[in-house]
Amino acid sequence: MCSGADNILAFPSNFIDNLLGTSSRQWIHQVKHHEIDVFSHNMLVMPFQSDSQKSLFVVLGAKHIKDYMKRGFSKTRPCILHILPYATSMRVQTHAYNQACLRLRAWLNSLWRVTRCNNDINSMPFTHRSLPMTRPFGECIDKTINGSFPIHTLAHHNECSSLSF
Repeated sequence: MCSGADNILAFPSNFIDNLLGTSSRQWIHQVKHHEIDVFSHNMLVMPFQSDSQKSLFVVLGAKHIKDYMKRGFSKTRPCILHILPYATSMRVQTHAYNQACLRLRAWLNSLWRVTRCNNDINSMPFTHRSLPMTRPFGECIDKTINGSFPIHTLAHHNECSSLSF
């Protein structure tokens, strides 16, 4: 499950903006250069800002993308949590969030092909079905990571119900 700081990989606040503005090939080069294996982590945390709206994308269980459908699977079900500090329904914001989510899946597929499938162009395990995006809802809870900064998350029960924080 999602426990321990060594299972979390936090990206810089401009990561998604840069990902939206560059090719996946450039980011694969960066990941290789820094010797980061994103699939060895259970949680990828990526802040995002669209106009003045701040939010957080959290990719959970990406390393289990090939295993989650197997009988007896009991680890974190792969999904993308999109955490908003407050509700928004503006079409422009929703479009920006959806574009970011699509780009995250494309980036993960590119990394998967390079690191796990010997550049097999047909290998695309991260789809909207295998890695769904959800926006949690419910009561606001204060959480801290390493005691350094508060993150306001929302308690929820939905398709990522196997999570344990």
